[in-house]
Amino acid sequence: MSANPSLFTDLLDDNVHTGPVYRRIAEAIATAVATGRLAAGDRLPPHRELARDLGVAVPTVSRGYREAEQQGLISSTVGRGTFVSGIPHLRDTPTPGQSAGAWRLDMAVNAPARSMHENLLRKALTTVSTTVDVGALLGYEPDIGSYEHRQTACRWLARSGLEVDPEQVAICHGGQHALLVALTASLRAGEILLTEALTYPGVKSAAQLLGISVSAVALDAEGLIPEALEEACASGTAPRALYCMPTAHNPTAITVSLQRRQAIVDIARRHDLLIIEDDVFGLLVEDADVTPLAALAPERTLYLTSLSKTLAPGLRCGFLAGPPEMADRLGALIRATIFNPSPLSTAVAMRWLDDGTADRLLDWQREEMARRRAAAAHLLRTHPAVSHVRTAALHAWVELHEPWSASEVVVLADGLGISISPTVYFGAGDQVLPRGVRLCLGNAAEVGTLTAAIRTLLGGLERGPTWASGTRV
Repeated sequence: MSANPSLFTDLLDDNVHTGPVYRRIAEAIATAVATGRLAAGDRLPPHRELARDLGVAVPTVSRGYREAEQQGLISSTVGRGTFVSGIPHLRDTPTPGQSAGAWRLDMAVNAPARSMHENLLRKALTTVSTTVDVGALLGYEPDIGSYEHRQTACRWLARSGLEVDPEQVAICHGGQHALLVALTASLRAGEILLTEALTYPGVKSAAQLLGISVSAVALDAEGLIPEALEEACASGTAPRALYCMPTAHNPTAITVSLQRRQAIVDIARRHDLLIIEDDVFGLLVEDADVTPLAALAPERTLYLTSLSKTLAPGLRCGFLAGPPEMADRLGALIRATIFNPSPLSTAVAMRWLDDGTADRLLDWQREEMARRRAAAAHLLRTHPAVSHVRTAALHAWVELHEPWSASEVVVLADGLGISISPTVYFGAGDQVLPRGVRLCLGNAAEVGTLTAAIRTLLGGLERGPTWASGTRV
């Protein structure tokens, strides 16, 4: 399918978008990908054709395409043309010409810090191999996990303020799998899912896979705006469900107040809206008295979390809790997607939850990330290019003064050996993207490495966006 040139002419005629034409071309591509008007595989117009339609010079179009390609939105092949890459993945791969051993810090993927984890894993594997029926690890388990494992999961969920019975809990293959199951259980193809205007990219890719339409609800400094949610529910589009992350929101690091949570729940009840609550970061937030939406509205909330952000993503262990009447459907969907949780990784995860290892690792993670967030905030808040910093869990949200744009910071960082996810990854609606970037703080080997990288990035910001692009404008 070929892209319609009106995608570009509409943006160029929009007075909200300002700046050089090449940048507005890149913004048009980013907005179209974020809103679904462009899908993976769509072919963009040739440079000369688009230049003629827009009434601009060919090098201007070429520069716009080049900027979009740097953001991972499109790719070009000689002799075939330029095609949309879709919602880009978050893996950090070497750029062309970069040696495999070149220094890079991954601040694009939100992973927890690690310390004694490898030694504890070796110990757990040894213990499991000598205390568990090893033969059982080679067979099938119940689709939603054994009753004993679900009892253990309930004790872990209670730490987040959610009291549920084992019959309400399903063990999934990580948080992304739990999200896919929750979406499939709640919506059908063509139905509308509401999300925050900036949202976790995984929900966009899962919705795209399922043919679910995503519609954005506006955010402010306190999180999802209840009035905007009310308007979306009353708009006539009949949304079926709301996906949200009210604690340590990804990417903005906002934690929603209890008063606003109650307002969201009240609106959901009035409009018979299902809630999918993503609480993967909840246990890392110690300085906020938060109540899960699932505790406020248990009759209409599917609550998901995982051990990926608190312990280690390699465990691939997630939990999905919901109303009792949905248990059979959740089990059927797990059978249809993975048949049952991996017995070996589940056994290791449950060993850690039962013997206190998980508590030790969680306490360490909280302390370590508190140090990293404090160090990052101290450096970032005093820089003249930075207008605001908010930190929570494993990441920092950094807003910038003009003339910086988020895409320019991503390009600058890449040239300095630092990977940052483009802000367009998080955009869920047809909107002007904020001048903000998310910095993931957990992948650095230790605090010193993290602060050195941030100082390097801030040094680049001092030279200005013209230096970042390498071209005078």
